[in-house]
Amino acid sequence: MSVHPTAVVSKEAIISPKAEVGPFCVISGKAQIGAYTTLDSNVRVGSPSGEVIIGEHNHLQAGTALGGPPQDLAHDDSPSKLVVGDHNRFGECATVSLGSSTGSGVTQVGNHCFLMAYAHVGHDCLIGDEVVITNLAQLAGHVTVERKVVVSGMVGCTQFVRLGELSFLTAGTLVNKDVVPYSIADGRWASLRAVNRVGLQRAGLSTSEIRNIDRAMRILMNNSFTMEEVTKKITGECLPSPNIDHLTNFVRTSEKGILRG
Repeated sequence: MSVHPTAVVSKEAIISPKAEVGPFCVISGKAQIGAYTTLDSNVRVGSPSGEVIIGEHNHLQAGTALGGPPQDLAHDDSPSKLVVGDHNRFGECATVSLGSSTGSGVTQVGNHCFLMAYAHVGHDCLIGDEVVITNLAQLAGHVTVERKVVVSGMVGCTQFVRLGELSFLTAGTLVNKDVVPYSIADGRWASLRAVNRVGLQRAGLSTSEIRNIDRAMRILMNNSFTMEEVTKKITGECLPSPNIDHLTNFVRTSEKGILRG
């Protein structure tokens, strides 16, 4: 274990012998840091308010703050948690809050994610694998981000929204409803623009399956249909596939409403 002599480390912290802690870092409370995780200078992990668990092969760049108290006025100061997986990168001054007593009490970041400079993930958010959250993007509490989502710079998401897998949010977009999987969302407030064709190609989906998803998206973007009609038409007119099942289930389970064209 390499811990710089200027770092301040809690007696309750558990740091892998194979981790590196740089100068002027502060590790507070019940923090766990896994093997091959690197903290650059001036990184802050944990607080007396809860527990932070960070996996292996993560890189926390200068000024990152993981596990600060939830920014929730209704939080009752009961202990809560932040869990970070493996192979993630946090850019300069990225922040992720602990969970809150008003939610699950746990904030989670998956594996192979990249949170760029000044990105913020609020309390009780669930971030899936291979998610990119670009500079200055801000997620309020209780936001769910499924796998392989790209959140562009200066995007803002209100609490409780869901961002479906392989969706793409353009720069400056403001989101107050659920973004369906495989789509591009854009605008203030955001609306559904198109299928995220480039993202689907990069994910290895076949041309025929991309066309199948495009067909479903065109049905969804037709505002003359109710949401019940949308799911029935997608099921009836699109070829069965796991992606179509995920899309229709996402629509059926929405509580915030679905972005449409």
